[in-house]
Amino acid sequence: MKTVIKRCPVCPTIRSHTDLVVSFLERDLDVEADVEDGESGEFSVFVDGTRVIQREGDSLPDVEEVEAAVENAIPIFNS
Repeated sequence: MKTVIKRCPVCPTIRSHTDLVVSFLERDLDVEADVEDGESGEFSVFVDGTRVIQREGDSLPDVEEVEAAVENAIPIFNS
């Protein structure tokens, strides 16, 4: 299982939010996420190549929303 977060490479708010999400995924779900540069303004989370959550409008998904989306996409949590 591979988790990837694509984020805006220049936006400091998205960059710091990504860092926070990565640390919580590791701490709470024992999931290591790779971070990749994406499009301008992007914040998207993929599990095994499938987008599970993304930024909508001007709002970033909070940590709990990201964790729930990742958890729902991982078979071990769904058994």
